[in-house]
Amino acid sequence: MLTLILKELRSISRLIALALLADGFLLSDLTGQSYWLGGTYPMHSGFALIQASWLLRFGFLVAAIAGALGMSMSLDDGLRGTWAFALFRPVSRQAYIGAKLLVGGAVTLALSVLPVAVYSMWAATPGIVVAPFRWSQLQPAIEACGWSVVIFLGAFLSGIRPAKWWWSRLWPLATSVVLGMLFWLASLEPDFPPGLTATASEYWCLCVGMVTVLSVSILAVVEERDFA
Repeated sequence: MLTLILKELRSISRLIALALLADGFLLSDLTGQSYWLGGTYPMHSGFALIQASWLLRFGFLVAAIAGALGMSMSLDDGLRGTWAFALFRPVSRQAYIGAKLLVGGAVTLALSVLPVAVYSMWAATPGIVVAPFRWSQLQPAIEACGWSVVIFLGAFLSGIRPAKWWWSRLWPLATSVVLGMLFWLASLEPDFPPGLTATASEYWCLCVGMVTVLSVSILAVVEERDFA
């Protein structure tokens, strides 16, 4: 299993490097000012990552990283022509794909959490931000990090499932992105109807449910698909 994990890390090393550069660019913008004023949430005006405009940029970055990793890891063996070599070894198909999902999900989550953690430590330092810092302010960003795993799995399923047309092949990725926009962005809009806005517990239950459904779907496709 360790060999498979190292193989997958090597295969996505360039994407990881690009994602780290993107995280660094976002952090350079977030920490480029000593304080922030205005925005949709005046009571949290000193914390940049609570501002809707910054959260939208962060959400777009997280979705892009997750989607790129999912598509890359699912298409890599097909593009290289190594499915036969990978799947007809002593290790089972489930173990091989499980290693991909484990590495991809963990890397996606780590790359999503990294800018939040670094910025939070910076903002929590006394004298940096002219506003009180509370860890509860991280909730929207942490929710985006959690949904990044859903988008990764949706992208992976889109890349690995057989389909004649690209529009039909990409529906798992499109669905995960659209649902993320609906349930996450709705919580950022104060005028959105409360009945259509998921609570924190409902959001995480939906997130876990989507991860489970997509993981089972991926393993089912791998078991039934002929990779010859």
